[in-house]
Amino acid sequence: MPKKPFTQDEINAQCERIMDSASRVMADVGFHHLSMRKLAAQLGMTASNIYNYFPNKEALFLHTRRRGYDLMFRAIQQQMAEAKTPTQALYAFTGQWIEFAQRYPGYYQLMFQPPQLSATESQLADQQLQAQVQCQVDEWQRHILSLLQDAIPGFTRQAQVQQKRLALFFVSSVHGLVDTYRYQAFGDLLAGVELIPHDVIFQHISWLLTLVESQTTAKA
Repeated sequence: MPKKPFTQDEINAQCERIMDSASRVMADVGFHHLSMRKLAAQLGMTASNIYNYFPNKEALFLHTRRRGYDLMFRAIQQQMAEAKTPTQALYAFTGQWIEFAQRYPGYYQLMFQPPQLSATESQLADQQLQAQVQCQVDEWQRHILSLLQDAIPGFTRQAQVQQKRLALFFVSSVHGLVDTYRYQAFGDLLAGVELIPHDVIFQHISWLLTLVESQTTAKA
């Protein structure tokens, strides 16, 4: 009796399973050292089976990166729906951003510290898929800029280049906090804490908002 074909839901679930594993492997060893054979072994399948879902490594990387943004946006939107003020929305966004980084470190690294594809690898990748991922990257940046504009009085009175600089300061500081905990860079300061405590996240965001707001006042 012939094997019953997979349903679309089963195919989607298998793709997600492959991407979940690939995100961890690529974050650990890097895209360029990813072995489809070793990845398949971890999943209990053959490499040729993975190619039934993803035609090449480039496609797997892009689909995995896109899934990371999908997961993050979904988590953030759920929390932000409960926010009653622009400031609460910014706290919800940033808090979920940090929690996502801790829950999905592999996805996070591919999203915010992606490998640089060579010209050949970029040509092998689906151009439409690359454009979709870039749209997600751009949307995320526009969203954080919009949240800062809404939450901080005087932000929109700044020149556009100054708004971008302040947003970059905010983003890079949060990203630095995530990396500090991920790589346990400062052992004495971290004191063995594996995850960023909520009070640390709240205090960090408060400091950043105070600093950014002080700059909008000084530059107004």
